[in-house]
Amino acid sequence: MKKKFMIVAVAVSMVMLCASGALFAAQDSKCDRQCLVNMMKQYLAALVKHDPKAVPFAQKVKFVESTANIPVGKGLWVTASEGPKDFQIYAADPVAQQVACLVMMKENDKDILLGARLKLENVKITEAEHLVVRDLGSSPAGQGALDNLKKPRPGLLEDVAQADRTPRLDILKAGLAYYDALTGENGKLAPFAPECERHENGMVTAGGKTGAPKPKPAAKEGTAQTPAAKPNPELEKMMKEIAAAGPAANTCEGQLSTGTFTYITEIRNRRVLIADEQKGLAVGFSMFYHDSTIKEYDYKDPNTGKVLGKRSSYQGTFNLPAMHIYKIKKGKIYEIEAIGFTLPYGTKSGWE
Repeated sequence: MKKKFMIVAVAVSMVMLCASGALFAAQDSKCDRQCLVNMMKQYLAALVKHDPKAVPFAQKVKFVESTANIPVGKGLWVTASEGPKDFQIYAADPVAQQVACLVMMKENDKDILLGARLKLENVKITEAEHLVVRDLGSSPAGQGALDNLKKPRPGLLEDVAQADRTPRLDILKAGLAYYDALTGENGKLAPFAPECERHENGMVTAGGKTGAPKPKPAAKEGTAQTPAAKPNPELEKMMKEIAAAGPAANTCEGQLSTGTFTYITEIRNRRVLIADEQKGLAVGFSMFYHDSTIKEYDYKDPNTGKVLGKRSSYQGTFNLPAMHIYKIKKGKIYEIEAIGFTLPYGTKSGWE
């Protein structure tokens, strides 16, 4: 009897030990890079199925969609109608246990750009963030912008060669430096590569060919034609000024140094949260404030800093929540893929 009791006791102890070991394993469990990317793809599939139970949310989770704190299961969880196809960019940071994506998908059967971020603890989602850009193609660069959203630029998808990789902390610093360069009106504050090219909602706004494309000829009678996008005078004015700056001021660095972006009052909630060393990507979220107090600014030579004259400032009182993805090699920013949309002035990010 005593022997039998000892066997039972040992068995119970082994079960408890195994349970304890499993508990510690769960507490220490983390996702590697591929696991994080898979989690985001699983999340996007769950969005389209309108099924939050298809992904492992923690008991306590913070969910913010386009600056609104709402319950999981609301917002895009209700309206998503088709998942991403060709335009997909993923960045994952195993150290921070965070993953982000920028994808083209559909909401109520209309194209949208979704910038999303997840934060995990013990392989459970504790934070989820959406920035949703609608009315695509409504800018002065309308169709050209849509063409740039068919597939990501190859550099944003490629692995960085080992010899060209940038340490994680330096990737984060480079992303943060971009905001300093914008508000400091000094492109030298960020480590731009000479060939850096920036896209915003698909528009090429630095490097490459900026400005609105030439209008297409009118459709022949009896053929279908896409309805004209609503004009945006403020944005059109900004695009013309950028284009008028000339090639020397069209680089990522030079453009910022001209003072063109003096109208940005402040950039708050600067959160460069993800550094993907394998892909060389930094991902930042922020809130731009524009109070419209600057009516004109000194337009400067981007090389010498000499004031070339006065220019009227891009006006508008609004906030702009934004997501930026930076491609970084050898410590330099080569590509920027950004999204943003306007909200009433003073709107908070939801992450204060």
